[in-house]
Amino acid sequence: MLAAQGPARTVAAAGAPFRRILVAYDGSDQSRDALDRAIDLALSWSCHLSIISVFQPPTPWVAGPMAGPVVAPPEPPEEADRGAMTKVLEVALRRARDRGVVDPHGEVRREHPADGILHMADDDHADLIVLGSRGRSTTTRLLLGSITDAVVHHARVPVLVVRPPAPAKA
Repeated sequence: MLAAQGPARTVAAAGAPFRRILVAYDGSDQSRDALDRAIDLALSWSCHLSIISVFQPPTPWVAGPMAGPVVAPPEPPEEADRGAMTKVLEVALRRARDRGVVDPHGEVRREHPADGILHMADDDHADLIVLGSRGRSTTTRLLLGSITDAVVHHARVPVLVVRPPAPAKA
Protein backbone atom coordinates (compact mmCIF):
# COMPACT_ATOMS: atom_id res chain seq x y z
CA MET A 1 0.00 0.00 0.00
CA LEU A 2 1.30 3.48 -0.85
CA ALA A 3 0.48 6.69 0.96
CA ALA A 4 0.48 9.99 -0.92
CA GLN A 5 2.17 12.98 0.71
CA GLY A 6 1.71 16.47 -0.69
CA PRO A 7 0.64 17.44 -4.20
CA ALA A 8 0.89 14.16 -6.17
CA ARG A 9 4.68 14.35 -6.35
CA THR A 10 5.54 12.45 -3.21
CA VAL A 11 4.64 8.85 -2.68
CA ALA A 12 6.15 7.14 0.34
CA ALA A 13 5.94 3.43 0.91
CA ALA A 14 3.74 2.48 3.85
CA GLY A 15 5.93 1.90 6.87
CA ALA A 16 8.83 3.89 5.41
CA PRO A 17 10.72 5.57 8.25
CA PHE A 18 10.90 8.89 6.37
CA ARG A 19 8.81 10.67 3.76
CA ARG A 20 10.78 13.84 3.04
CA ILE A 21 14.59 13.93 2.89
CA LEU A 22 16.64 17.11 2.73
CA VAL A 23 20.28 16.95 1.64
CA ALA A 24 22.77 19.82 1.68
CA TYR A 25 24.96 20.04 -1.41
CA ASP A 26 27.87 22.41 -2.11
CA GLY A 27 29.69 20.52 -4.85
CA SER A 28 32.39 19.09 -2.56
CA ASP A 29 33.28 15.39 -2.52
CA GLN A 30 31.71 15.10 0.93
CA SER A 31 28.43 16.63 -0.17
CA ARG A 32 28.41 14.39 -3.26
CA ASP A 33 28.73 11.35 -0.97
CA ALA A 34 25.84 12.71 1.12
CA LEU A 35 23.77 13.33 -2.03
CA ASP A 36 24.36 9.78 -3.24
CA ARG A 37 23.31 8.38 0.15
CA ALA A 38 20.20 10.60 0.19
CA ILE A 39 19.30 9.46 -3.33
CA ASP A 40 19.71 5.81 -2.28
CA LEU A 41 17.42 6.37 0.71
CA ALA A 42 14.84 8.32 -1.32
CA LEU A 43 14.69 5.54 -3.89
CA SER A 44 14.56 2.76 -1.28
CA TRP A 45 11.77 4.41 0.70
CA SER A 46 9.99 6.21 -2.19
CA CYS A 47 10.58 9.55 -0.47
CA HIS A 48 10.48 13.09 -1.72
CA LEU A 49 14.02 14.51 -2.05
CA SER A 50 14.91 18.16 -1.57
CA ILE A 51 18.39 19.53 -2.19
CA ILE A 52 19.66 22.79 -0.74
CA SER A 53 22.71 24.80 -1.71
CA VAL A 54 23.49 27.67 0.63
CA PHE A 55 25.83 30.60 0.25
CA GLN A 56 26.73 32.99 2.99
CA PRO A 57 26.73 36.68 2.13
CA PRO A 58 30.13 38.30 2.53
CA THR A 59 30.73 40.03 5.82
CA PRO A 60 31.07 43.75 5.13
CA TRP A 61 34.10 45.45 6.55
CA VAL A 62 35.37 48.98 6.43
CA ALA A 63 38.95 49.75 5.53
CA GLY A 64 40.86 52.45 7.32
CA PRO A 65 42.35 55.50 5.60
CA MET A 66 45.66 53.69 5.03
CA ALA A 67 44.06 50.86 3.07
CA GLY A 68 43.75 52.80 -0.18
CA PRO A 69 40.75 53.20 -2.46
CA VAL A 70 37.98 50.60 -2.48
CA VAL A 71 37.37 49.16 -5.95
CA ALA A 72 33.95 47.70 -6.63
CA PRO A 73 33.94 44.24 -8.23
CA PRO A 74 32.54 44.06 -11.78
CA GLU A 75 29.64 41.93 -10.54
CA PRO A 76 28.07 42.20 -7.07
CA PRO A 77 29.47 39.35 -4.95
CA GLU A 78 26.02 38.14 -3.98
CA GLU A 79 24.96 37.66 -7.60
CA ALA A 80 28.18 35.81 -8.42
CA ASP A 81 27.71 33.57 -5.38
CA ARG A 82 24.06 32.91 -6.21
CA GLY A 83 24.97 32.09 -9.82
CA ALA A 84 27.71 29.69 -8.75
CA MET A 85 25.47 27.92 -6.23
CA THR A 86 22.65 27.69 -8.78
CA LYS A 87 25.01 25.83 -11.14
CA VAL A 88 26.08 23.55 -8.28
CA LEU A 89 22.44 22.84 -7.44
CA GLU A 90 21.62 22.06 -11.09
CA VAL A 91 24.35 19.38 -11.08
CA ALA A 92 22.83 17.79 -7.97
CA LEU A 93 19.29 17.87 -9.35
CA ARG A 94 20.47 16.29 -12.62
CA ARG A 95 22.31 13.57 -10.67
CA ALA A 96 19.15 12.80 -8.66
CA ARG A 97 16.96 12.66 -11.78
CA ASP A 98 19.50 10.52 -13.65
CA ARG A 99 19.46 8.04 -10.77
CA GLY A 100 15.64 7.81 -10.88
CA VAL A 101 14.39 10.30 -8.29
CA VAL A 102 11.04 11.66 -9.42
CA ASP A 103 10.63 15.44 -9.19
CA PRO A 104 13.44 16.39 -6.79
CA HIS A 105 13.12 19.90 -5.38
CA GLY A 106 16.09 22.24 -5.25
CA GLU A 107 16.64 25.59 -3.63
CA VAL A 108 19.49 28.09 -3.27
CA ARG A 109 19.45 30.14 -0.08
CA ARG A 110 21.46 33.13 1.06
CA GLU A 111 22.23 32.83 4.76
CA HIS A 112 24.61 31.12 7.11
CA PRO A 113 24.74 27.52 5.83
CA ALA A 114 23.60 25.86 9.08
CA ASP A 115 20.70 28.32 9.42
CA GLY A 116 19.72 27.82 5.78
CA ILE A 117 19.66 24.05 6.16
CA LEU A 118 17.62 24.22 9.36
CA HIS A 119 15.17 26.76 7.93
CA MET A 120 14.62 24.73 4.77
CA ALA A 121 14.13 21.55 6.83
CA ASP A 122 11.32 23.35 8.66
CA ASP A 123 9.86 24.97 5.53
CA ASP A 124 9.96 21.70 3.56
CA HIS A 125 8.69 19.57 6.48
CA ALA A 126 11.73 17.31 6.13
CA ASP A 127 11.84 14.38 8.49
CA LEU A 128 15.50 13.54 7.74
CA ILE A 129 18.48 15.78 6.98
CA VAL A 130 21.51 14.27 5.23
CA LEU A 131 24.88 16.05 5.42
CA GLY A 132 28.44 15.31 4.46
CA SER A 133 31.27 15.64 6.92
CA ARG A 134 34.77 16.81 6.11
CA GLY A 135 36.20 14.60 8.83
CA ARG A 136 37.93 17.38 10.72
CA SER A 137 39.48 16.79 14.10
CA THR A 138 37.71 17.89 17.27
CA THR A 139 40.21 20.72 17.75
CA THR A 140 39.68 22.05 14.23
CA ARG A 141 35.90 21.90 14.64
CA LEU A 142 36.15 23.80 17.92
CA LEU A 143 38.35 26.50 16.41
CA LEU A 144 36.65 26.87 13.02
CA GLY A 145 33.14 25.75 13.82
CA SER A 146 31.25 23.15 11.87
CA ILE A 147 28.09 23.44 9.85
CA THR A 148 27.44 19.76 10.48
CA ASP A 149 27.84 20.19 14.25
CA ALA A 150 25.46 23.15 14.27
CA VAL A 151 22.81 21.28 12.28
CA VAL A 152 23.14 18.13 14.41
CA HIS A 153 22.74 20.13 17.63
CA HIS A 154 19.82 22.30 16.48
CA ALA A 155 17.78 20.12 14.09
CA ARG A 156 14.29 19.08 15.12
CA VAL A 157 14.54 15.89 13.02
CA PRO A 158 17.13 13.12 12.70
CA VAL A 159 20.37 14.00 10.91
CA LEU A 160 22.42 11.46 8.97
CA VAL A 161 26.08 12.47 8.75
CA VAL A 162 27.88 10.78 5.88
CA ARG A 163 31.55 10.55 6.77
CA PRO A 164 34.38 10.33 4.25
CA PRO A 165 35.74 6.85 3.60
CA ALA A 166 38.53 5.79 5.91
CA PRO A 167 41.98 6.00 4.32
CA ALA A 168 43.34 2.67 3.12
CA LYS A 169 45.94 1.15 5.43
CA ALA A 170 49.33 0.55 3.90
